[in-house]
Parts: sequence; C-alpha cells; structure tokens
Amino acid sequence: MKKNLVCILLSVTLVGSITGCSTKSEESPKASPNAGATTAVDKSKKFTINWFDGTWEEPVPGPDSEAVKRINEKFNIDFKSQYVPFDTYDEKLAVKMASGDLPDVIGMEEVNANYLKWAQQGAFLPLDEFLQQYESTKTVPSFTWDAFKVNGKVYGIPTYFSPKGGKKPIIRKDWLDKLGLKMPTNYEELKQVAIAFTKNDPDGNSKADTIGLGLAKDIYYDPSFGSYYANSTWYHKDETGQYIPGIIAKGNKEKIEFLADLQKQGALNKDWAVTAYKDVFKAFNAGKVGIWYEQPGTSSPNGVMLETILQNDPKAEVVPIPPFKAPDGSQGLTLGSGFYRMYMISAKLKNEPEKVKRILEMIDYFHKTIPDAQKNPQNKDFDWLYGGEGKGYKMVNNIAQPIAENRSNVAPSAYITDGGWVKDDADLFQFAKIAKIPEYAKFQQSLADMLHNMKFYINPTSRIISPILMEKNATLAKYITDETTKMIFGQRPLTDWDKMVQEYMAKGGKEMITEVNKSLQAGNIQGEWK
Repeated sequence: MKKNLVCILLSVTLVGSITGCSTKSEESPKASPNAGATTAVDKSKKFTINWFDGTWEEPVPGPDSEAVKRINEKFNIDFKSQYVPFDTYDEKLAVKMASGDLPDVIGMEEVNANYLKWAQQGAFLPLDEFLQQYESTKTVPSFTWDAFKVNGKVYGIPTYFSPKGGKKPIIRKDWLDKLGLKMPTNYEELKQVAIAFTKNDPDGNSKADTIGLGLAKDIYYDPSFGSYYANSTWYHKDETGQYIPGIIAKGNKEKIEFLADLQKQGALNKDWAVTAYKDVFKAFNAGKVGIWYEQPGTSSPNGVMLETILQNDPKAEVVPIPPFKAPDGSQGLTLGSGFYRMYMISAKLKNEPEKVKRILEMIDYFHKTIPDAQKNPQNKDFDWLYGGEGKGYKMVNNIAQPIAENRSNVAPSAYITDGGWVKDDADLFQFAKIAKIPEYAKFQQSLADMLHNMKFYINPTSRIISPILMEKNATLAKYITDETTKMIFGQRPLTDWDKMVQEYMAKGGKEMITEVNKSLQAGNIQGEWK
C-alpha cells in the first residue's frame, strides 16, 4: 500500500476510522462447538509476548517506550516488540520466517503469496475456533474472511480499512459551470469536458496552461468510472463463461480508445508517461488539472489540498464524479477488501491456549470501535490508546489531533493498529464534521453521500487465494499497461487489441484465469453487487 494512503489512515484514527461495512454477525465464519461469549482471560499469569510487525510511524516505535510500559501494565505481559519500517519490512520478515525462530505475533500488510506459503507450511495457528469469542471479530463480513482462508481455515485477523475508501474521480465543478458544461455521464461526455478544460481557458487567465484529465505513468490512477471499466476488477466473462481480469476486458478497451482520443487532442499532459502521480497532485492543487482523484478522509502532503486550490482560486469547487452507467446497465464501483494490515499467531503456541487468548484479548481491545463523539479525554480507552491528552494528542476545536513527535513514544495505538468495523458508513460522514474549512466539509459530505447511496461490486478474486494470481498478475498487468500506453501514443494500433490479449494469454494469462475460475467454482463464489 502506498505511503500517502497509509498516512491518511494513521491521521484519521484519532477522529474516526475510514468507512464501514456490514456488521451482521451471521456473516462471520461459523463458530466451533466450544465458541461462545467472550472468554474471560486470567490475567494473574504474566506472559512474554514477542511481536514482530512493520510500521509507517516516524520515529519507529521502540521496545522500551512509555507506550510499551502502558501495554505491559494493562495486559500483564512483557511486550517484546520489534518494528521495522514497511519500506524494508518484507525482506526482514522473510528472513525472520526462514530462521524458524518465529515471534508469537506476526504482522503483515496484505494477503499475498508469502501468507499462503507460510500458512500451508504450518507456521500460523488456525484461528477459526476463537473468532466468535470476540466482538471485534464477530463483525467482520464474510467476504473479508474469505480472503484469509487457506484450505478452509482462517489464519489471520484483519484490521479494518474502508471497503468504500480509496481514490475516486473528482472534478472542478466551477470549471464545468464556467464553461456551461454538465457533469459527464459516459466517456464520450468526459472526453468533451476534458478537451474543453484544456482548450477553453477554464481558469480565465487567458493562457493555455490547463489540462483536462490528470494521468501519470503506468496509466495511474486507473481512469475507470465503474466496475465495468476497472482494470483490477474481475467483472467480465469470456465466451466460455470464465471470469477474466478487467485489464483485458472490453471495458478497458473502451477506456484506452478514450485516452488515445484525448492524447490526439492534447487533453493529457504530453509527459504523463514519465510523470509521477505525486506531481499530478501538485498540478491539481495549483489549478492546472481539472479531473483527478481523492478519497474520503484527511488529506496528506501527496493528496488534494483544497486550501491551496482556494488560495489560487477562491471560487474553486471540487466534487466527485458519479460512476458511469455501463453498457450492460450496471452502475457502481468495486468494493475494497475491507482490511489493511493483519495479525497472525505462531503455530508454536498451539499448546498454550491461555497465551493465545491473552494475545487475542489484546487485539480485540485495540479493534473495538470508539464512537466519534467519545474520542476525547473523558473516554478512558481512547485516552489510553492515544497516549493521554497533552502527550499523545491535543484537543483542537473539540477534535483530537495527534502530537506527531510524541506519538511513537507514548501512544499504544502506534504499536497495535486500532479501529473496528462500523455500521452504516458512519465513518464516511464524520470527515465533513471535522473539516477545517467549510469548502472541505462540503466536498467530504458530497463524497460520503455518493458512496453511501450507490451499489458496490464485490470482486470475486478478493475472496480467494490463488497462487498463480499472486505470482503472475502484477507482471501480466504491467505488460498490458505498457502495450496500452503504446496504443495511447499511437505507437501500436488499437486494432491490435485482440492480438495483445492473445500475447497476454501466452505469457501465463490463460493459466492464471483457469486457476482463478477453478478456485471460484470450488468456493461457489460469484461476483455480486452489494
């Protein structure tokens, strides 16, 4: 996960998690015969717990901080923590796992080939029998648990991250209004808007210095306006009825034709193929790009800065672009996995049930939801998690704000990721309430309203673990991205689309698609709208 998105997640934990999903308990994995209400853990016995995880915190949380002392006192443990910056964590974790000297708890960012391999090798403890014993795990939706199952067993506990979060298309509405244009509802209308934004002086400075649609190298962000068009979504099926990746489907073909037209019209930055996405944010904030992307939540330095935009143009207005109605009648975006970060417990603890329960009790405590209205010093749990008022956070206009330089030393939540699943998208709507300026509140409200009221497609591949998908997908997607970039620039004809797909299949795509569909059929999993 890119650091700018992680920074947003870290910054909003004080004022609310990012997005919610269903909290129906029947969506959790089936309980074992012995599972029931939360089991009381005997804290009279002290355990040493070795905890190994990656972090985006700066400075890196140390093993002897005030926060560690708080954790030790609260849970009667000797918390032996080792945190590694995520920039180098994967390599360090692989070395740790290969050594055989496994820590009690292992953290990871995502379900990947290593998670599958280590679970199959027996490194992790199956957790199914415990999952109905804790409130925070009861509320995890079934499609999220599916992603953690290896041979039918769950080996990881996810940490909530908005399934409706992530970057969404946004547009300068004041530019639309000035040029007498309507909100685009399909790619043809979007093309006309992007060309007008480029050629018709929407900022009124009498200079040809604006670009309609922002785009960065590797066709980033994917300019999809619905699941039908999304590269990473397995929405389409081939002539045999098999699901195929969106990047080779007809939705992406339509999108590439649209981008090729914009390239010819000069409505894309001429250097976009070598431009970093961070630089497009800077251009959007400077009022030089009309269509770009942002997500629910507090922005980061690599995000949309509405204050900067308003300094350049006090009349600026930014709004989200609703997804387009697709040719098959569908209209909506793809639901995310519902998690970012997870914890596994070493299989070495299989004969130490009390120690396992102590660990799970800790995770459960950190993963419980604290209502936004209670995120203040009067809530003892919140105050403890964030290191105390005046030390780990401060109250600004009745909103808790982190004290960045102190957090790693005093806040237990800098060590164990906090935040639980929430109901009815409550966390989406809180961002408007905490906005520093009215214009940003209006933008966040419009984004929350749109996301709350639309349908979302559950990507079927987010519910399975496919070794070949994990092994080949990134390389194959990069091949298509490179070839379609050539098509956009006219270096390869668009009429080569079918030939390009055949090349994709020959490079391993056919094998990957076959295995994915076998896994979907075995689990009786279909793509579905929610």
